[in-house]
Amino acid sequence: MSYSDPILPLIDAALQAHPDSIPEPVLAFQRLRLLDHLACLAAGYDGSGVAAALVLARRWSAVGEATVLGSGIRLAAGQAAFVNAVRARALDFCDVISPGWHPSSSDIPVALAMAEHTGASGRELLAALAIGQDVGQRINLAAQANGFFYRGFDSNVLGLLSGAVMAARLLRLPRDAFLSAVGLAFDFGIGTFQHYQDKTLAVRIGQGLVARHAIEAAQMAQAGLTGPRRILGGENGFFKLYAPGEPDLAVLTADLGQRYLGAEATCFKPYPHCSILLALTDTLLARRGDLPLEKLDACTLRLHVSPTMRMVCGAAYAPSETAEIDAQFSAAYIVANALLRGAATPAQFTAQAAREPAVCALARRVEIIEDPSYTRFDACRLTIDLPDAASVVIAASFGRGWPENPLDEAALIRKFMLCCGLSASPALRTGADRVAAEIQALDQAPSVAALVNAMSGPQT
Repeated sequence: MSYSDPILPLIDAALQAHPDSIPEPVLAFQRLRLLDHLACLAAGYDGSGVAAALVLARRWSAVGEATVLGSGIRLAAGQAAFVNAVRARALDFCDVISPGWHPSSSDIPVALAMAEHTGASGRELLAALAIGQDVGQRINLAAQANGFFYRGFDSNVLGLLSGAVMAARLLRLPRDAFLSAVGLAFDFGIGTFQHYQDKTLAVRIGQGLVARHAIEAAQMAQAGLTGPRRILGGENGFFKLYAPGEPDLAVLTADLGQRYLGAEATCFKPYPHCSILLALTDTLLARRGDLPLEKLDACTLRLHVSPTMRMVCGAAYAPSETAEIDAQFSAAYIVANALLRGAATPAQFTAQAAREPAVCALARRVEIIEDPSYTRFDACRLTIDLPDAASVVIAASFGRGWPENPLDEAALIRKFMLCCGLSASPALRTGADRVAAEIQALDQAPSVAALVNAMSGPQT
């Protein structure tokens, strides 16, 4: 039986692209993705949920195919990627593409584990990252063409597709098996947006499952198992399930194989919290010296926010057993933290910091008001009303890190060094310079062994 589906041109392009055909600026961007990803993994190394994830991954591994980065532990490729992805997502410091897809936190664990497992070169790794992200972003844009891309799901479902493309490429699967790998990954599904609203560890565990499932789908396809073929356009395909309106199929193939999407849409975060709140933190830190901080006890604080910010980050602040996640996804906490502490580094988003009484007390006083006129997700306006002076109004949007206001390479290097310096992994804490050098030379490396070894510690 023959099948037709909009994904087939994407699969063919992913199969046919030679690593040497990928433009140098695209490879350079993938190296930046890798640098930022490893920064996030280093900082989140001992985050909540990581220890349990590692215990389970060791239980579920019968072979040693890939390294748990920052250690000497080797597990099955899917399980190593699972742990690495959980760590990278732990602080929500990782890159993001609207509407909430965190591509590198699952893409890079998949690509590194599979490159290590298959003996791929550094250029083959970077090419797989570029091609997989391009496929995911084309599907993302096609789905969003006629409405914002949410239906209560975690948009990291895109990572199943991009990750399966990477794993299938690195396994060098033939066309039918390649298609089955992507179909099986799609069949796994992933996540519900509820874990953001309920502020649970499922946020970061789900990222790990994306990476694991992408690898397992490719390995299943390699073993001869078949998956859905009408992945995008079937009666119950991706677009029917997830797109809010008719997809724009032209986006899927526009300049396919010539232009690699990703860099134009990626947000590298300067702060370890939800990307919707970056503008709020950035603006408050920049304006802090002009604010009546000594009168905060007498102030009334009202934060007008976009409907998206209200849905994701607008709940009353009440830190739970996973207080750090409450803080990462709380507009009220962001206001209180910026005003009282004047900093937004990983140190301000630990469980202990998230429960600090003075910050909690101020956060509880921030009234969140939804403003439908704010159509951009990160648009907001803080009004500080004083009993004996004019109100102070601070408007924010287009947070630093988003493509409209990007971080430069120097800022990403500073972030990498900061995060490695904070890491609970001695290998990452002491080896940052070596890791950065290996990343810079990766497109000429015969394998990823030197990069992995630069991040390896003792077997524990």
